[in-house]
Amino acid sequence: MKILLDGEQRLRVQAKGPGLEVESAAPEVHFSPLHMLAASLASCTVAVLASWAMQVGLDIEDLEIGIEWAYVDGPFRVGRYDMTLNWPGLPESRQDAAHRVARHCTVEHTLTHPPEIELRIAA
Repeated sequence: MKILLDGEQRLRVQAKGPGLEVESAAPEVHFSPLHMLAASLASCTVAVLASWAMQVGLDIEDLEIGIEWAYVDGPFRVGRYDMTLNWPGLPESRQDAAHRVARHCTVEHTLTHPPEIELRIAA
């Protein structure tokens, strides 16, 4: 899997390749915690689609997910993610199924149904 940083609020995750690579399009763009969060969502979605593709005999070599995010205040946070599934080799007859499958990502479920977070200080 390859993560390509396209900007401060934009990246792409490609299914192809062994292991994990992170590449920046510009030297001033660094892999930040918010890139990591977006990459988690996009790579989870790629993994779910790749698993399904293997079961139904589809090639994932050209599967890529682009993700962008926007911030909101009150408190300052990511308020929206926009993901684009780019898969030129996906047959048109499988597009609806791929869309349904992509929604089975555990990271997406976690973001849409946030967990409780407890913070303790151990000194």
